[in-house]
Amino acid sequence: MPDFNLSHFFKHKFRDSFSNLKSSIIADRHIRKGDAPGIVNPPAGYESVFFDDFSGSSLDLEAWRLSQVWGDFHSGNLTQYYDTSGEMSRTTPFGLELDLRNKPKKYIKSELPEWRREDKLPEEFTIPVGVGLICTKESWQYGWFEAWIKLPKGQSYWPAFWLTGANSWPPEIDILEAYSQAGPNYEGPSFFGTLLKPFRRIQPNIHYGSSEENNKKMYGAWNIPVANCTERFVQYACLWEEDKILIYYDGMLVFQCTDPKILKWFNKEDAQQVIILNHGLHKDHPENPEESSMIVKSIKVMQSK
Repeated sequence: MPDFNLSHFFKHKFRDSFSNLKSSIIADRHIRKGDAPGIVNPPAGYESVFFDDFSGSSLDLEAWRLSQVWGDFHSGNLTQYYDTSGEMSRTTPFGLELDLRNKPKKYIKSELPEWRREDKLPEEFTIPVGVGLICTKESWQYGWFEAWIKLPKGQSYWPAFWLTGANSWPPEIDILEAYSQAGPNYEGPSFFGTLLKPFRRIQPNIHYGSSEENNKKMYGAWNIPVANCTERFVQYACLWEEDKILIYYDGMLVFQCTDPKILKWFNKEDAQQVIILNHGLHKDHPENPEESSMIVKSIKVMQSK
């Protein structure tokens, strides 16, 4: 019989879930009232350990790599590959532009790295769409992670700002995952049906558990409305400390996890995380998706002194 503790349930699981639901409702109320977006600051005593405003003539490849830790595509999603040439991850006067381009790339399984050849892949295959992705070479455990992002406008996109294991997966913190299957501005259904409109399918999640023990799990918040997320830069931020993970959009708390049974996976010695920013495309997409750019104005990491 599963281990169930009533006190633990109400202190953490119920409280966190209720807070996350309330956050979605409050965010919708702010949009309906036309409230100006807010800004949240890190706690007192935090200092900068990493910052990039992408103001250089090109991406700083001393700080960033142009693929995920495990390569330039995901074997379970042959819809997109991550462009490693730098063509789709460009610094501009507006910030870093992460592009989505209809630029097919052919792969031959026998020419892939040996570890990749163990995946279930065709002998030859072509991935139709390239996307820009950058991943930090440095990794951190705990801190304040913040980015200002203007999401791409279009159908079937899947842009993200997330932290993932430098040494293993999970754990993972998805500060921002946005889904635009239902409309170009990330409209989507909610638990409340038509009550929360205009609705944006923007969602924070965390992944935890053990791949070896085959008990990987996800704990996600409700879909969060964000006003005009394709027209302006929005502040997305995460505070990760030993006893909590908090995520903020537009200065509002939209996700919290205080459950020690979940957080233990993020407190392990090998739980350091790299930062990934990427444009993305869902498996369910039009044959020739509209090309576009996700723009990142700046990103910073702060840690307690």
